[in-house]
Formats: sequence, structure tokens, C-alpha cells
Amino acid sequence: MKVITQREKRKTLLLKIVSKNEILIKAPLRLSDSKINEFILSKQKWVDGKIKKMEALEEFAGGFNFEKYIYKFTEIVMETKNISLDYDSLSASKKNLAIKKQYIEMFDILKERAISLAEQFNFKVNQISYLSSIYKWGSYNDKGEMKLNYKLIILPKELIDYVIIHELCHSKHMNHKPQFWKEVEKYCPNYKTLRKNMKNFSFILKTDF
Repeated sequence: MKVITQREKRKTLLLKIVSKNEILIKAPLRLSDSKINEFILSKQKWVDGKIKKMEALEEFAGGFNFEKYIYKFTEIVMETKNISLDYDSLSASKKNLAIKKQYIEMFDILKERAISLAEQFNFKVNQISYLSSIYKWGSYNDKGEMKLNYKLIILPKELIDYVIIHELCHSKHMNHKPQFWKEVEKYCPNYKTLRKNMKNFSFILKTDF
């Protein structure tokens, strides 16, 4: 494990995990090396636990091959080479565009589910469209317009429903205050678990397509 020590004007020690092979320590200018080492040893168990989680997430992410397959509800539905007749001759960037187009064509599945949940729970939604973002799974504005990331179709059904309900609840609370989460809990009693599980799929947002 590589340890990088960065001294600066600060009063406390800070440990940051840069990668599974590297940690960064931010330390006060005059703090002794022995004190820094004591701090690192005191955090060793916490660091080991975080690294194990990182390794588990890497292994989980490695189970998806987006260059070769198209997924729906975490299941393979087709090979990317079947998207178009000339797929194999396309450049890497054009292949990504073709993959994106395929997922956007599947967006109606998400849209229909959103309409169904809105009607079932009496939520207001005036428009549903797809979202292209590496940061967000969805959004909802005060005009009643909801956007869902087209990559959402890759996730398990229960997580898709959670994201949709989360955004629909913004029709009543345009914030993330306690009242909002109480609203979410009405329709997703296990929302805390679902919210935590969403983090396992965050790598998909940053995947190129």
C-alpha cells in the first residue's frame, strides 16, 4: 500500500483512499511522522474494509461487458454486433453511439413503467423523456417534466421502480428534506436498502455509450 503524505496548513489529520493501492494523508505542517504513522495504524481496519468493498464492486462491474452485449434488467438481451450490419467495421466512437441509440430505442419500457407508477400512486407527471448524464439517474422539475437516464434499463426492476418513484415524489417535494423521504417511504418502505444498492451500479453512469 503506497502512502502519500501531504503537509499543509490544517489542524487535523485526513485520510483519503485514492485507490485500492494508494492512500493520501493530509497532515498539519509540524506534526511528527510518528504521530502520522499512529494515525494510519488506527485507521487500518477501516481502510481494509473500504478496499474490500472497492474490490467487490470492481468484480461486480466486471460481470458486465457493454462492448459485447446489450442488457435489460441486468440480463443479456442481444449482442452488440447485431445492432447493425456494419457494426464490426465502425470506429470505437461510432460503436458507442450505436449502443446508445439501442438503449434509447428501449426507453419506451421505462416510460411505460413511469406512467404506470404515476397512475397507480396518483402522481402528477406531464412529460417523460430520456436523460443523458454521467451523474444522474433521473430528474423532475416544477413543470411536471420527468427525465430518466436511458441506462436505467440495465438495472434490476426494483431499482428502476425506486428511481421512478423517487423522481415522482419530487412532484410533491422539490427537495430532499425529511418530508420528501417520508413520501418516498410510503411507496418504497425499503428505500434505504434500494438507495444503497444503487451505488453498486454507479459505474454504469460513467461507462461510455
